[in-house]
Amino acid sequence: MKMKIIADNPLNRVSRENFMQKCARFYQWRQAYSCIQKRIQKFDKQIEKEKLKLDSKSIFDEFSVEDAVKNIKKESVAFGLQLPREITQSIHNYAVNNFCFEPRYPERFKIESVRRGWLGNERPVFRALVSDLSNCKAIEEITGDSILLKIACSYLGYYPTLVTQHLTWSIASNLDVEEIKKHYPPTNFHYDIAGYNFVTANFYITDVGLESGPHVMIPKSHRNKPLSLLLGAGRQTDETVYKHYGRENQKVIVGQAGFGFFQDSSCIHKLIPPVTQNRLLFQIRYS
Repeated sequence: MKMKIIADNPLNRVSRENFMQKCARFYQWRQAYSCIQKRIQKFDKQIEKEKLKLDSKSIFDEFSVEDAVKNIKKESVAFGLQLPREITQSIHNYAVNNFCFEPRYPERFKIESVRRGWLGNERPVFRALVSDLSNCKAIEEITGDSILLKIACSYLGYYPTLVTQHLTWSIASNLDVEEIKKHYPPTNFHYDIAGYNFVTANFYITDVGLESGPHVMIPKSHRNKPLSLLLGAGRQTDETVYKHYGRENQKVIVGQAGFGFFQDSSCIHKLIPPVTQNRLLFQIRYS
C-alpha cells in the first residue's frame, strides 16, 4: 500500500463524508481505527519500504518529535516548526504565479486579479485555492519531510497512506464579518472530519497578525466536546462555543511567514477573516 499524495479539492470529499460524519467525529472511533490500521500494516511489505523515508534528512532536524506528539495529544496542537526563508519565499512565489479557484465557481484566476476582496467588478472572493501544487519543489520537499512524517506516524499510530496538500489564500475584505461567515465556512467555529483519523501540519506563508487572518482554536477540544456538539452540526456559533469553553480559553495563533504548527484538526477552530492583507496558508493533512 503506497502513500498517495494529492492536492485535495473540497468537492472531491463529498462522496466520502457521509459515513465519516457519523463516526469519525468521535475520538474513540478514531483511536479504534488507528489500532486496526496498525495491525494491518504489520503485514504490509510496501509500508515497511515506505517507512525507510523516516530515516532521511529533515529540514526540521532540531524539532522534537516526542514533545510534539505529547503536546498534540494533550493540547490538540504543537508549536515550534519554522520553514527556512527560501522555502517560504518559493511557496509564496508559486502561489502568486499560478492560477487559483474558489469552490463552487468556474473561473481560474491569479491572486493579483483580486482587488480589495473583489474579482474585477464581478463578485467578492473569500478564498482562493492554488490549483496545481504538483510542480512546486518546495511543497514536495516539505510534504515528504521525515520529521513531519514521524510526528504523523507517532500521533496516528500507523503510517499515513493518504496525504493531501492545500495552499489557500484567505482574502482580505471590508465586508461585514457576518456576511463573510455566510460565504466562507472556515470563518465559523467548526471541527474537521477529514478521514477516519487525521492530523495536519500548517504553515503561514505570509505574516499573520491579529488583523491578517489568524487561526483560532480551542485547546484540548479534540477530545473534550459536549454531546450537543458531537451530535449537532459541525459548524457552531461563537456564542455556543464560548458558552461551553469560555472565550478566555481560546488560543489565537499569529506568526511571521514560515511559522508552523501541527494540529489535530478535529479540535474546534476557525479563521478570523483577514482585513489588512491576504493570508496564505500551506497545509498538509496526513490520514
